[in-house]
Amino acid sequence: MSIYDSDGTSPYELAPDPSPNFLSRSLLSSDHKTIGLQYLWLALLCVFLGMGMSLLMRLHLAWPNSGLGFLGVFSNTPDRYAALTLLHGSLMVFFVLTAAPQAGFGNYFLPLQIGAAETAFPNLNLAAFWMTAVSLAGMTGAFFLAPAGGIKLWLVSVAMFCLAALLVAVNFSVTVIDLRANGMTLPRLPVTVWAWFINAILSILIFSILLAACALLLSDGLLATHFFRASPPGLPTVTWQRLFWFFAQAEVYVALLPCFGIVTHLLATFARRPVWKERAVVLALCGVGVFGFCIWGQHMFATGMAPESPMFFGLLASSLGLPSSILLLSWLGTLWNSRIRLNTAMLFVLGFISLFLSGSFSGLFLSRRDLPVVSAGDEFVTGHFHLVMGVAATFAVLAALFYWFPKMFGRRLNEGLGKAHFWLTFVGVYCVFMPMHWLGLIARAVPPVNGAASSYASGQVSELRSFVTIAILLTVAAQALFLVNFIGSLWRGERVTEGNPWRATTLEWMIASAQNGSPSTQHSQPLVHRGAYEFDASGSNDDFIPQFIAPKPLASQRLAKPER
Repeated sequence: MSIYDSDGTSPYELAPDPSPNFLSRSLLSSDHKTIGLQYLWLALLCVFLGMGMSLLMRLHLAWPNSGLGFLGVFSNTPDRYAALTLLHGSLMVFFVLTAAPQAGFGNYFLPLQIGAAETAFPNLNLAAFWMTAVSLAGMTGAFFLAPAGGIKLWLVSVAMFCLAALLVAVNFSVTVIDLRANGMTLPRLPVTVWAWFINAILSILIFSILLAACALLLSDGLLATHFFRASPPGLPTVTWQRLFWFFAQAEVYVALLPCFGIVTHLLATFARRPVWKERAVVLALCGVGVFGFCIWGQHMFATGMAPESPMFFGLLASSLGLPSSILLLSWLGTLWNSRIRLNTAMLFVLGFISLFLSGSFSGLFLSRRDLPVVSAGDEFVTGHFHLVMGVAATFAVLAALFYWFPKMFGRRLNEGLGKAHFWLTFVGVYCVFMPMHWLGLIARAVPPVNGAASSYASGQVSELRSFVTIAILLTVAAQALFLVNFIGSLWRGERVTEGNPWRATTLEWMIASAQNGSPSTQHSQPLVHRGAYEFDASGSNDDFIPQFIAPKPLASQRLAKPER
Protein backbone atom coordinates (compact mmCIF):
# COMPACT_ATOMS: atom_id res chain seq x y z
CA MET A 1 0.00 0.00 0.00
CA SER A 2 1.36 3.42 -0.95
CA ILE A 3 1.93 6.06 1.68
CA TYR A 4 1.76 9.81 1.22
CA ASP A 5 4.94 11.60 2.19
CA SER A 6 6.38 14.86 0.98
CA ASP A 7 10.06 14.08 1.32
CA GLY A 8 10.27 10.38 0.47
CA THR A 9 10.36 9.14 4.05
CA SER A 10 7.38 7.63 5.79
CA PRO A 11 6.23 8.13 9.38
CA TYR A 12 4.16 4.98 9.12
CA GLU A 13 4.85 1.30 8.56
CA LEU A 14 1.75 -0.48 7.28
CA ALA A 15 0.75 -4.10 7.63
CA PRO A 16 -2.05 -5.88 5.72
CA ASP A 17 -5.43 -6.43 7.31
CA PRO A 18 -5.38 -9.86 9.00
CA SER A 19 -9.22 -10.20 9.09
CA PRO A 20 -10.14 -13.38 7.19
CA ASN A 21 -13.83 -12.93 6.43
CA PHE A 22 -16.66 -10.40 6.20
CA LEU A 23 -18.08 -11.16 9.66
CA SER A 24 -14.85 -10.60 11.56
CA ARG A 25 -13.74 -7.80 9.22
CA SER A 26 -16.94 -5.75 9.48
CA LEU A 27 -19.68 -6.74 11.92
CA LEU A 28 -17.38 -7.97 14.69
CA SER A 29 -14.32 -5.88 13.94
CA SER A 30 -12.91 -3.77 16.76
CA ASP A 31 -10.99 -1.57 14.31
CA HIS A 32 -11.78 2.05 15.12
CA LYS A 33 -12.25 2.99 11.44
CA THR A 34 -14.77 0.22 10.86
CA ILE A 35 -16.72 1.19 13.99
CA GLY A 36 -16.66 4.86 13.01
CA LEU A 37 -18.17 4.00 9.64
CA GLN A 38 -20.82 1.84 11.28
CA TYR A 39 -21.89 4.77 13.46
CA LEU A 40 -22.10 6.96 10.35
CA TRP A 41 -24.21 4.39 8.47
CA LEU A 42 -26.52 4.20 11.48
CA ALA A 43 -26.79 8.00 11.60
CA LEU A 44 -27.51 8.19 7.85
CA LEU A 45 -30.39 5.73 8.24
CA CYS A 46 -31.81 7.73 11.15
CA VAL A 47 -31.52 11.03 9.25
CA PHE A 48 -33.84 9.85 6.52
CA LEU A 49 -36.21 8.16 8.98
CA GLY A 50 -36.34 11.37 11.04
CA MET A 51 -36.95 13.55 7.98
CA GLY A 52 -39.81 11.28 6.91
CA MET A 53 -41.39 11.60 10.37
CA SER A 54 -41.03 15.39 10.38
CA LEU A 55 -42.75 15.45 7.00
CA LEU A 56 -45.62 13.34 8.35
CA MET A 57 -46.03 15.64 11.35
CA ARG A 58 -45.98 18.77 9.18
CA LEU A 59 -48.59 17.39 6.80
CA HIS A 60 -50.78 16.47 9.75
CA LEU A 61 -50.49 20.00 11.20
CA ALA A 62 -51.23 21.63 7.85
CA TRP A 63 -54.18 19.39 6.89
CA PRO A 64 -55.38 17.61 10.07
CA ASN A 65 -58.71 16.52 8.57
CA SER A 66 -57.55 15.55 5.10
CA GLY A 67 -57.61 11.80 5.74
CA LEU A 68 -54.32 11.12 4.01
CA GLY A 69 -54.65 7.36 3.76
CA PHE A 70 -51.57 5.68 5.23
CA LEU A 71 -50.83 8.73 7.39
CA GLY A 72 -53.90 8.04 9.47
CA VAL A 73 -52.24 4.97 10.97
CA PHE A 74 -49.67 7.21 12.64
CA SER A 75 -51.39 10.50 13.31
CA ASN A 76 -55.14 10.08 13.76
CA THR A 77 -54.95 9.66 17.55
CA PRO A 78 -53.17 11.89 20.06
CA ASP A 79 -51.21 8.93 21.43
CA ARG A 80 -49.89 7.96 18.00
CA TYR A 81 -48.96 11.56 17.14
CA ALA A 82 -47.17 12.04 20.47
CA ALA A 83 -45.30 8.75 19.97
CA LEU A 84 -44.31 9.84 16.45
CA THR A 85 -42.95 13.11 17.84
CA LEU A 86 -41.01 11.27 20.55
CA LEU A 87 -39.51 8.82 18.05
CA HIS A 88 -38.51 11.64 15.67
CA GLY A 89 -36.77 13.53 18.48
CA SER A 90 -35.09 10.39 19.81
CA LEU A 91 -33.66 9.38 16.45
CA MET A 92 -32.38 12.85 15.59
CA VAL A 93 -30.96 13.80 19.01
CA PHE A 94 -29.44 10.48 20.06
CA PHE A 95 -28.45 8.71 16.85
CA VAL A 96 -27.72 11.65 14.53
CA LEU A 97 -26.67 14.75 16.46
CA THR A 98 -24.91 12.86 19.26
CA ALA A 99 -23.60 9.75 17.49
CA ALA A 100 -22.47 11.07 14.09
CA PRO A 101 -20.07 13.94 14.96
CA GLN A 102 -18.72 12.34 18.16
CA ALA A 103 -18.85 8.55 17.86
CA GLY A 104 -18.77 8.42 14.05
CA PHE A 105 -16.11 10.88 12.94
CA GLY A 106 -14.45 10.75 16.36
CA ASN A 107 -13.91 7.00 16.26
CA TYR A 108 -12.52 7.12 12.75
CA PHE A 109 -10.25 10.15 12.99
CA LEU A 110 -9.33 10.82 16.63
CA PRO A 111 -6.72 8.00 16.80
CA LEU A 112 -5.35 8.92 13.38
CA GLN A 113 -5.01 12.60 14.24
CA ILE A 114 -2.99 11.89 17.39
CA GLY A 115 -0.84 9.24 15.68
CA ALA A 116 -2.33 6.24 17.51
CA ALA A 117 -2.87 2.87 15.87
CA GLU A 118 -6.13 2.20 17.74
CA THR A 119 -8.32 3.47 20.56
CA ALA A 120 -7.44 2.56 24.14
CA PHE A 121 -10.21 -0.07 24.52
CA PRO A 122 -11.12 -1.55 21.10
CA ASN A 123 -13.42 -4.29 22.44
CA LEU A 124 -15.23 -1.79 24.64
CA ASN A 125 -15.65 0.33 21.53
CA LEU A 126 -17.24 -2.56 19.65
CA ALA A 127 -19.58 -3.32 22.56
CA ALA A 128 -20.64 0.35 22.69
CA PHE A 129 -21.61 0.33 19.00
CA TRP A 130 -23.76 -2.78 19.26
CA MET A 131 -25.42 -1.42 22.39
CA THR A 132 -26.23 1.70 20.36
CA ALA A 133 -27.68 -0.43 17.54
CA VAL A 134 -29.83 -2.40 20.00
CA SER A 135 -30.94 0.89 21.55
CA LEU A 136 -32.09 2.11 18.12
CA ALA A 137 -34.09 -1.07 17.58
CA GLY A 138 -35.69 -0.71 21.03
CA MET A 139 -36.71 2.92 20.55
CA THR A 140 -38.20 2.13 17.15
CA GLY A 141 -40.03 -0.91 18.50
CA ALA A 142 -41.47 1.15 21.37
CA PHE A 143 -43.42 3.19 18.81
CA PHE A 144 -45.52 0.16 17.84
CA LEU A 145 -46.46 -0.81 21.42
CA ALA A 146 -49.22 0.49 23.68
CA PRO A 147 -48.19 3.63 25.61
CA ALA A 148 -47.62 1.82 28.94
CA GLY A 149 -45.32 -0.81 27.48
CA GLY A 150 -43.83 1.51 24.88
CA ILE A 151 -42.53 4.05 27.38
CA LYS A 152 -40.85 1.28 29.42
CA LEU A 153 -39.11 -0.09 26.34
CA TRP A 154 -38.11 3.45 25.36
CA LEU A 155 -36.58 4.04 28.81
CA VAL A 156 -34.63 0.78 28.63
CA SER A 157 -33.34 1.82 25.19
CA VAL A 158 -32.34 5.29 26.40
CA ALA A 159 -30.50 3.74 29.36
CA MET A 160 -28.63 1.43 26.99
CA PHE A 161 -27.70 4.36 24.74
CA CYS A 162 -26.42 6.30 27.76
CA LEU A 163 -24.27 3.38 28.86
CA ALA A 164 -22.85 3.07 25.33
CA ALA A 165 -22.13 6.82 25.23
CA LEU A 166 -20.34 6.54 28.58
CA LEU A 167 -18.14 3.74 27.22
CA VAL A 168 -17.27 5.82 24.14
CA ALA A 169 -16.50 8.86 26.31
CA VAL A 170 -14.19 6.90 28.62
CA ASN A 171 -12.49 5.32 25.62
CA PHE A 172 -11.87 8.70 23.94
CA SER A 173 -10.59 10.30 27.15
CA VAL A 174 -8.05 7.55 27.82
CA THR A 175 -7.01 7.47 24.16
CA VAL A 176 -6.21 11.19 24.08
CA ILE A 177 -4.42 11.13 27.44
CA ASP A 178 -2.39 7.94 26.96
CA LEU A 179 -1.90 7.13 23.26
CA ARG A 180 -0.64 10.34 21.70
CA ALA A 181 2.36 9.95 19.40
CA ASN A 182 5.81 11.10 20.42
CA GLY A 183 5.94 14.88 20.20
CA MET A 184 2.13 15.24 20.10
CA THR A 185 1.95 17.61 23.06
CA LEU A 186 -1.34 19.16 24.08
CA PRO A 187 -0.66 22.47 22.25
CA ARG A 188 -0.04 20.49 19.05
CA LEU A 189 -3.38 18.65 19.14
CA PRO A 190 -5.75 19.56 16.29
CA VAL A 191 -8.83 21.52 17.37
CA THR A 192 -10.99 18.55 16.36
CA VAL A 193 -9.22 16.34 18.90
CA TRP A 194 -9.70 18.99 21.58
CA ALA A 195 -13.41 19.15 20.77
CA TRP A 196 -13.82 15.35 20.92
CA PHE A 197 -11.83 15.19 24.15
CA ILE A 198 -13.75 17.99 25.93
CA ASN A 199 -17.01 16.53 24.68
CA ALA A 200 -16.06 13.12 26.08
CA ILE A 201 -15.55 14.63 29.54
CA LEU A 202 -18.89 16.46 29.30
CA SER A 203 -20.59 13.24 28.14
CA ILE A 204 -19.28 11.33 31.17
CA LEU A 205 -20.96 13.88 33.42
CA ILE A 206 -24.35 14.21 31.76
CA PHE A 207 -25.00 10.69 30.45
CA SER A 208 -24.34 9.27 33.91
CA ILE A 209 -27.10 11.56 35.24
CA LEU A 210 -29.60 10.45 32.58
CA LEU A 211 -28.63 6.79 33.06
CA ALA A 212 -29.35 7.07 36.80
CA ALA A 213 -32.65 8.86 36.15
CA CYS A 214 -33.76 6.16 33.68
CA ALA A 215 -32.86 3.43 36.18
CA LEU A 216 -34.92 5.11 38.93
CA LEU A 217 -37.88 5.65 36.61
CA LEU A 218 -37.80 2.01 35.53
CA SER A 219 -37.64 1.02 39.18
CA ASP A 220 -40.81 3.05 39.80
CA GLY A 221 -42.58 1.36 36.90
CA LEU A 222 -41.41 -2.21 37.37
CA LEU A 223 -40.67 -2.53 41.08
CA ALA A 224 -43.31 -0.14 42.47
CA THR A 225 -40.73 2.10 44.14
CA HIS A 226 -41.45 5.79 44.71
CA PHE A 227 -38.38 7.71 43.59
CA PHE A 228 -40.39 10.15 41.46
CA ARG A 229 -43.72 10.19 43.27
CA ALA A 230 -45.02 13.09 45.33
CA SER A 231 -45.94 10.87 48.27
CA PRO A 232 -43.35 10.18 51.01
CA PRO A 233 -40.76 8.82 51.22
CA GLY A 234 -40.05 9.51 47.55
CA LEU A 235 -38.92 12.68 45.85
CA PRO A 236 -41.42 15.07 44.23
CA THR A 237 -42.24 14.64 40.56
CA VAL A 238 -40.34 17.82 39.70
CA THR A 239 -37.09 16.02 40.56
CA TRP A 240 -37.40 14.04 37.33
CA GLN A 241 -37.98 17.28 35.43
CA ARG A 242 -34.84 18.77 36.94
CA LEU A 243 -32.78 15.68 36.15
CA PHE A 244 -34.10 15.74 32.60
CA TRP A 245 -33.05 19.35 32.02
CA PHE A 246 -29.72 18.64 33.69
CA PHE A 247 -29.15 16.30 30.76
CA ALA A 248 -31.12 18.01 27.99
CA GLN A 249 -29.59 21.47 28.31
CA ALA A 250 -26.03 20.13 28.19
CA GLU A 251 -26.99 17.71 25.39
CA VAL A 252 -27.21 20.72 23.06
CA TYR A 253 -23.50 21.29 23.52
CA VAL A 254 -22.67 17.58 23.33
CA ALA A 255 -24.01 17.82 19.77
CA LEU A 256 -22.37 21.18 18.99
CA LEU A 257 -18.92 20.85 20.56
CA PRO A 258 -17.58 18.37 17.97
CA CYS A 259 -19.15 20.56 15.27
CA PHE A 260 -17.24 23.59 16.56
CA GLY A 261 -14.01 21.60 16.27
CA ILE A 262 -14.83 20.32 12.77
CA VAL A 263 -15.79 23.80 11.52
CA THR A 264 -12.62 25.38 12.93
CA HIS A 265 -10.46 22.62 11.45
CA LEU A 266 -12.00 22.82 7.97
CA LEU A 267 -12.00 26.61 8.00
CA ALA A 268 -8.23 26.69 8.52
CA THR A 269 -7.68 24.01 5.86
CA PHE A 270 -9.69 25.71 3.13
CA ALA A 271 -8.72 29.27 4.09
CA ARG A 272 -5.06 28.14 3.96
CA ARG A 273 -4.30 29.94 7.18
CA PRO A 274 -3.54 28.85 10.76
CA VAL A 275 -6.43 28.96 13.23
CA TRP A 276 -6.51 32.53 14.52
CA LYS A 277 -5.85 32.54 18.29
CA GLU A 278 -5.88 28.75 18.47
CA ARG A 279 -5.32 28.55 22.22
CA ALA A 280 -8.19 30.97 22.84
CA VAL A 281 -10.37 28.67 20.73
CA VAL A 282 -9.45 25.69 22.93
CA LEU A 283 -10.27 27.71 26.06
CA ALA A 284 -13.57 28.77 24.44
CA LEU A 285 -14.44 25.10 23.80
CA CYS A 286 -13.76 24.42 27.49
CA GLY A 287 -15.97 27.40 28.40
CA VAL A 288 -18.83 26.10 26.25
CA GLY A 289 -18.59 22.74 28.03
CA VAL A 290 -18.54 24.30 31.52
CA PHE A 291 -21.38 26.76 30.91
CA GLY A 292 -23.42 24.16 29.02
CA PHE A 293 -23.13 21.81 32.00
CA CYS A 294 -24.18 24.49 34.50
CA ILE A 295 -27.30 26.05 32.89
CA TRP A 296 -29.60 23.06 33.42
CA GLY A 297 -32.15 25.24 35.29
CA GLN A 298 -32.60 27.73 32.45
CA HIS A 299 -36.07 26.47 31.43
CA MET A 300 -37.32 25.73 34.95
CA PHE A 301 -38.65 29.08 36.07
CA ALA A 302 -41.88 27.73 37.62
CA THR A 303 -40.81 24.49 39.29
CA GLY A 304 -40.47 25.57 42.89
CA MET A 305 -36.82 26.55 42.76
CA ALA A 306 -35.41 29.32 44.93
CA PRO A 307 -36.52 32.80 43.76
CA GLU A 308 -32.99 33.83 42.81
CA SER A 309 -32.38 30.68 40.73
CA PRO A 310 -33.92 31.95 37.45
CA MET A 311 -31.66 35.00 37.53
CA PHE A 312 -28.61 32.82 38.24
CA PHE A 313 -29.31 30.33 35.45
CA GLY A 314 -30.33 33.07 33.03
CA LEU A 315 -27.02 34.82 33.73
CA LEU A 316 -25.13 31.59 33.05
CA ALA A 317 -27.06 31.10 29.80
CA SER A 318 -26.26 34.63 28.68
CA SER A 319 -22.61 34.07 29.59
CA LEU A 320 -22.41 31.42 26.88
CA GLY A 321 -22.16 34.36 24.52
CA LEU A 322 -18.56 34.96 25.66
CA PRO A 323 -16.97 31.66 24.49
CA SER A 324 -19.27 31.68 21.46
CA SER A 325 -18.03 35.15 20.56
CA ILE A 326 -14.42 33.98 20.85
CA LEU A 327 -15.16 31.15 18.45
CA LEU A 328 -16.86 33.51 16.03
CA LEU A 329 -13.97 36.01 16.19
CA SER A 330 -11.52 33.18 15.52
CA TRP A 331 -13.50 32.04 12.49
CA LEU A 332 -13.62 35.60 11.10
CA GLY A 333 -9.94 36.15 11.91
CA THR A 334 -9.02 32.94 10.07
CA LEU A 335 -10.98 34.10 7.02
CA TRP A 336 -9.43 37.57 7.02
CA ASN A 337 -7.07 38.03 4.02
CA SER A 338 -7.21 34.29 3.39
CA ARG A 339 -7.06 32.29 0.17
CA ILE A 340 -10.46 30.63 0.40
CA ARG A 341 -11.11 27.44 -1.56
CA LEU A 342 -14.87 27.63 -1.98
CA ASN A 343 -15.68 23.95 -2.43
CA THR A 344 -18.76 22.17 -1.09
CA ALA A 345 -17.23 21.39 2.30
CA MET A 346 -16.34 25.07 2.78
CA LEU A 347 -19.86 26.13 1.76
CA PHE A 348 -21.34 23.92 4.46
CA VAL A 349 -18.86 25.37 6.98
CA LEU A 350 -19.96 28.92 6.11
CA GLY A 351 -23.59 27.76 6.24
CA PHE A 352 -22.99 26.40 9.75
CA ILE A 353 -21.62 29.77 10.89
CA SER A 354 -24.65 31.58 9.44
CA LEU A 355 -27.16 29.20 11.04
CA PHE A 356 -25.37 29.22 14.37
CA LEU A 357 -25.43 33.02 14.45
CA SER A 358 -29.13 33.18 13.53
CA GLY A 359 -30.12 30.59 16.12
CA SER A 360 -27.94 32.15 18.80
CA PHE A 361 -29.76 35.48 18.55
CA SER A 362 -33.10 33.89 19.40
CA GLY A 363 -31.35 31.91 22.15
CA LEU A 364 -30.30 35.17 23.80
CA PHE A 365 -33.96 36.20 24.00
CA LEU A 366 -35.00 32.81 25.39
CA SER A 367 -32.40 33.09 28.16
CA ARG A 368 -34.54 35.83 29.71
CA ARG A 369 -37.27 34.86 32.13
CA ASP A 370 -40.03 37.04 30.69
CA LEU A 371 -39.81 36.19 26.99
CA PRO A 372 -40.92 32.54 27.28
CA VAL A 373 -44.13 33.85 28.85
CA VAL A 374 -44.69 36.18 25.89
CA SER A 375 -43.61 33.77 23.14
CA ALA A 376 -44.77 30.50 24.65
CA GLY A 377 -46.01 29.35 21.25
CA ASP A 378 -44.31 26.07 20.42
CA GLU A 379 -43.15 27.31 17.03
CA PHE A 380 -40.69 29.88 18.44
CA VAL A 381 -38.85 27.32 20.57
CA THR A 382 -39.05 24.71 17.79
CA GLY A 383 -37.59 27.14 15.27
CA HIS A 384 -34.76 28.15 17.60
CA PHE A 385 -33.90 24.60 18.62
CA HIS A 386 -33.86 23.21 15.09
CA LEU A 387 -31.94 26.14 13.65
CA VAL A 388 -29.10 26.23 16.17
CA MET A 389 -28.82 22.55 17.04
CA GLY A 390 -30.48 20.36 14.44
CA VAL A 391 -29.72 22.05 11.13
CA ALA A 392 -26.45 23.77 12.08
CA ALA A 393 -25.01 20.50 13.44
CA THR A 394 -26.18 18.68 10.30
CA PHE A 395 -24.34 21.23 8.13
CA ALA A 396 -21.14 20.56 10.11
CA VAL A 397 -21.60 16.79 9.64
CA LEU A 398 -22.12 17.28 5.88
CA ALA A 399 -19.00 19.48 5.69
CA ALA A 400 -17.01 16.77 7.46
CA LEU A 401 -18.41 14.11 5.14
CA PHE A 402 -17.39 16.02 1.99
CA TYR A 403 -13.95 16.67 3.50
CA TRP A 404 -13.17 13.17 4.78
CA PHE A 405 -15.03 11.16 2.11
CA PRO A 406 -11.81 10.61 0.07
CA LYS A 407 -10.09 9.33 3.19
CA MET A 408 -12.88 6.94 4.14
CA PHE A 409 -13.83 5.59 0.70
CA GLY A 410 -11.03 6.52 -1.70
CA ARG A 411 -13.41 8.52 -3.94
CA ARG A 412 -14.70 12.09 -4.17
CA LEU A 413 -18.26 13.30 -3.81
CA ASN A 414 -19.46 15.20 -6.87
CA GLU A 415 -18.90 18.94 -6.36
CA GLY A 416 -21.66 20.10 -8.73
CA LEU A 417 -24.35 18.01 -7.03
CA GLY A 418 -22.92 18.97 -3.64
CA LYS A 419 -23.17 22.71 -4.30
CA ALA A 420 -26.71 22.40 -5.68
CA HIS A 421 -27.66 20.38 -2.59
CA PHE A 422 -26.11 23.02 -0.31
CA TRP A 423 -27.92 26.02 -1.81
CA LEU A 424 -31.32 24.31 -1.94
CA THR A 425 -30.94 23.11 1.66
CA PHE A 426 -29.54 26.42 2.96
CA VAL A 427 -32.37 28.49 1.50
CA GLY A 428 -34.92 25.84 2.44
CA VAL A 429 -34.08 25.63 6.14
CA TYR A 430 -34.27 29.41 6.50
CA CYS A 431 -37.68 29.35 4.80
CA VAL A 432 -38.78 26.63 7.24
CA PHE A 433 -37.48 27.75 10.63
CA MET A 434 -37.42 31.56 10.50
CA PRO A 435 -41.22 31.76 9.95
CA MET A 436 -41.62 29.44 12.95
CA HIS A 437 -40.14 32.21 15.14
CA TRP A 438 -42.78 34.60 13.81
CA LEU A 439 -45.56 32.06 14.35
CA GLY A 440 -44.55 31.70 17.99
CA LEU A 441 -44.68 35.47 18.49
CA ILE A 442 -47.98 35.91 16.62
CA ALA A 443 -49.63 33.20 18.74
CA ARG A 444 -49.03 35.29 21.89
CA ALA A 445 -48.88 38.83 20.59
CA VAL A 446 -52.48 38.82 19.28
CA PRO A 447 -54.88 38.09 22.16
CA PRO A 448 -58.16 36.31 21.36
CA VAL A 449 -61.36 38.38 21.19
CA ASN A 450 -64.40 36.72 22.79
CA GLY A 451 -62.57 33.43 22.95
CA ALA A 452 -61.45 33.45 19.32
CA ALA A 453 -58.46 34.93 17.56
CA SER A 454 -59.05 37.73 15.06
CA SER A 455 -59.62 36.73 11.44
CA TYR A 456 -56.54 38.70 10.40
CA ALA A 457 -54.29 36.87 12.87
CA SER A 458 -55.82 33.49 11.95
CA GLY A 459 -55.30 34.18 8.26
CA GLN A 460 -51.71 35.25 8.80
CA VAL A 461 -50.94 32.13 10.86
CA SER A 462 -52.60 29.91 8.25
CA GLU A 463 -50.59 31.46 5.42
CA LEU A 464 -47.32 31.14 7.32
CA ARG A 465 -47.99 27.50 8.19
CA SER A 466 -48.79 26.71 4.57
CA PHE A 467 -45.56 28.44 3.51
CA VAL A 468 -43.57 26.39 6.06
CA THR A 469 -45.18 23.16 4.87
CA ILE A 470 -44.32 23.87 1.23
CA ALA A 471 -40.76 24.82 2.24
CA ILE A 472 -40.38 21.55 4.16
CA LEU A 473 -41.58 19.54 1.16
CA LEU A 474 -39.05 21.23 -1.13
CA THR A 475 -36.20 20.98 1.39
CA VAL A 476 -36.81 17.27 2.00
CA ALA A 477 -37.02 16.70 -1.76
CA ALA A 478 -33.63 18.43 -2.15
CA GLN A 479 -32.04 15.73 -0.01
CA ALA A 480 -32.51 13.37 -2.95
CA LEU A 481 -29.55 15.19 -4.53
CA PHE A 482 -27.38 14.21 -1.59
CA LEU A 483 -28.57 10.61 -1.70
CA VAL A 484 -27.85 10.37 -5.44
CA ASN A 485 -24.44 12.00 -4.91
CA PHE A 486 -23.55 9.74 -1.99
CA ILE A 487 -24.60 6.43 -3.55
CA GLY A 488 -23.29 7.37 -6.99
CA SER A 489 -19.91 8.43 -5.60
CA LEU A 490 -19.58 5.20 -3.60
CA TRP A 491 -20.28 3.23 -6.73
CA ARG A 492 -18.67 5.19 -9.57
CA GLY A 493 -17.22 8.35 -8.07
CA GLU A 494 -13.91 9.87 -9.08
CA ARG A 495 -11.10 7.88 -7.51
CA VAL A 496 -8.56 9.68 -5.35
CA THR A 497 -5.07 8.83 -6.53
CA GLU A 498 -3.14 10.94 -4.02
CA GLY A 499 -2.99 10.51 -0.29
CA ASN A 500 -3.64 14.14 0.64
CA PRO A 501 -6.08 15.67 -1.87
CA TRP A 502 -6.89 18.75 0.26
CA ARG A 503 -3.23 19.52 1.08
CA ALA A 504 -4.03 19.25 4.80
CA THR A 505 -1.49 19.28 7.62
CA THR A 506 -2.82 16.77 10.14
CA LEU A 507 -1.72 13.16 10.52
CA GLU A 508 -4.82 11.34 9.23
CA TRP A 509 -3.84 12.24 5.65
CA MET A 510 -0.40 10.70 5.97
CA ILE A 511 -1.81 7.24 5.11
CA ALA A 512 -3.08 6.74 1.56
CA SER A 513 -6.80 7.00 0.92
CA ALA A 514 -8.95 3.98 1.71
CA GLN A 515 -9.85 1.56 -1.01
CA ASN A 516 -13.10 -0.43 -1.00
CA GLY A 517 -14.30 0.96 2.29
CA SER A 518 -12.49 1.19 5.56
CA PRO A 519 -8.99 -0.24 5.70
CA SER A 520 -7.76 -1.95 8.81
CA THR A 521 -4.11 -0.97 8.42
CA GLN A 522 -1.68 -0.92 11.31
CA HIS A 523 1.14 1.56 11.68
CA SER A 524 3.89 2.64 13.98
CA GLN A 525 3.62 6.01 15.67
CA PRO A 526 5.08 8.97 13.82
CA LEU A 527 7.22 11.62 15.45
CA VAL A 528 5.38 14.95 15.64
CA HIS A 529 7.48 18.08 15.31
CA ARG A 530 5.01 20.99 14.94
CA GLY A 531 1.49 22.31 15.44
CA ALA A 532 -1.57 21.21 13.52
CA TYR A 533 -2.07 24.24 11.27
CA GLU A 534 1.06 25.53 9.58
CA PHE A 535 0.66 27.20 6.18
CA ASP A 536 2.79 29.72 4.36
CA ALA A 537 1.77 32.69 2.24
CA SER A 538 3.30 31.45 -1.00
CA GLY A 539 -0.02 30.53 -2.59
CA SER A 540 1.62 27.48 -4.17
CA ASN A 541 0.16 24.00 -4.21
CA ASP A 542 2.55 22.98 -1.44
CA ASP A 543 1.82 25.82 0.98
CA PHE A 544 1.36 23.45 3.94
CA ILE A 545 3.71 21.70 6.35
CA PRO A 546 2.60 18.29 7.74
CA GLN A 547 2.98 17.75 11.46
CA PHE A 548 5.59 15.01 11.11
CA ILE A 549 8.03 17.16 9.06
CA ALA A 550 10.94 18.20 11.25
CA PRO A 551 12.18 21.80 11.12
CA LYS A 552 15.26 22.21 8.97
CA PRO A 553 18.36 22.65 11.11
CA LEU A 554 20.05 26.02 10.81
CA ALA A 555 23.48 25.92 9.26
CA SER A 556 26.14 26.63 11.87
CA GLN A 557 27.92 29.84 11.27
CA ARG A 558 31.36 30.41 12.71
CA LEU A 559 32.31 33.88 13.72
CA ALA A 560 35.45 35.00 11.99
CA LYS A 561 38.19 35.80 14.40
CA PRO A 562 39.56 39.30 14.02
CA GLU A 563 43.09 39.44 12.73
CA ARG A 564 45.74 40.75 15.07
